[in-house]
Amino acid sequence: MFINKDLLEFFGSMMEIKKQKRDIFNSLAADVDDSDIKKTLLRIGMDEQRHVDHLQQSIDLVNGVGFLGSTSSAQPAILQTTVLPPDNVEQKPAVQVEENPPLVNTIPSRDTIAHFQPVIAPTILPHTDKEEQEHVDKLPPIITLVTDVQTPDSNIQLQSTTLQTDHSMNTFKHPLGEVFGFTATDQSPKAQRYRSHRHCPFNNKVPNCTNDQLKNPLGVCSILHSDKPVITCPVRFHEDWMITDDAADFFFEEGTRWSSLTEVHLSDANGKSAGNIDVMLVAYNEQGKIIDFGAVEIHAAYSSGNLREPFEYYMQDTKSNALMDWTAQPNYPKPDFLSAVRKSLVPQLLFKGGILNSWNKKMAVAIDKSLFDTLPSMISVNKEDADIAWFIYNLELITEGDKDRYQLKKTDVVYTRFEPTLAAITAISAGSVGDFVKYIPELSS
Repeated sequence: MFINKDLLEFFGSMMEIKKQKRDIFNSLAADVDDSDIKKTLLRIGMDEQRHVDHLQQSIDLVNGVGFLGSTSSAQPAILQTTVLPPDNVEQKPAVQVEENPPLVNTIPSRDTIAHFQPVIAPTILPHTDKEEQEHVDKLPPIITLVTDVQTPDSNIQLQSTTLQTDHSMNTFKHPLGEVFGFTATDQSPKAQRYRSHRHCPFNNKVPNCTNDQLKNPLGVCSILHSDKPVITCPVRFHEDWMITDDAADFFFEEGTRWSSLTEVHLSDANGKSAGNIDVMLVAYNEQGKIIDFGAVEIHAAYSSGNLREPFEYYMQDTKSNALMDWTAQPNYPKPDFLSAVRKSLVPQLLFKGGILNSWNKKMAVAIDKSLFDTLPSMISVNKEDADIAWFIYNLELITEGDKDRYQLKKTDVVYTRFEPTLAAITAISAGSVGDFVKYIPELSS
């Protein structure tokens, strides 16, 4: 029987996580005075130690230590586990743990062990006491393996799977879609290098990420919402400069020579700033003379809640925290589409779009699909009649080798005229005047 290296590595990493959790709970128990909380913390620490013992048994079985054959009649020996709390914690008697059910299901009788996907019950310690559970809910976030499968007695079971990634993207219980361009679970040397140096892989104006801050950037490119990534950083749209190729096809005739510039300042007739054009495409002839140009505006979703806190927590230990459960934390981040429209899209369309339209120049809008889906219905026209082209993108999950990553993909193009589009997006649906009047206080006589 050959040893499955991936399986052993998984068991080893899970054992380290369980040991860390055990030590955390024991340390917390040493720092609290409330006897009920201390008791709860010590119980959880003891349970984590039992998981460590189970994982060690699994490693021994895979290595062939004490392996009795391919039948399922083998029973694990009775475990005798002594958990020693810190010195300043009240000593507890050694715990005798008896486990009658077999730790491992029947393994197929083959020369080589197949790829197995461990399934671990999410509930580590069942609580029947309401007050104890409330105490646990107040504890700092602890890493748990994300799964909806319940297994009896929290034992580890092995199930044969096809060749695929161990953790599907839609099972994550944290908001981090991409961190410095890579998924949270990507532990490749390249991903680790980009995280350690705060690099941006998507053609930022400088090598480093500049999102939110220069010295301490918020390196989140996209956040997970309803199991799907939503782009929240405008630079994320720069991948492979796909947006410039798409925009050039709208601006210019086929075969036209063109180049691109970023962050081009735009002013109105009074010299007042109308902002910067995100990307400007300039067409020129063989003599290098400018013959036409168009503007590309990029619109990512805003985010609400506290995104920096889970990002900073993940960056403390990117390997152990890749599968953290952040769902119970306050101010869980989510996309803020309404603010993105009101604070960014509408002003840019009004000011930048108004100036470009008066010059008879076209505008291309690169926009996240989830954000575009929140916009009001717009009247579409043929490409040759359009002033604005809405290039709609999303992030598609692809697998390269044993790694998953998101790739920018154009899903649709919508062509519109400027004035009807501006009217549709800025239209306000007024409420009842009667409801408004009810909140006006009556004048005193």
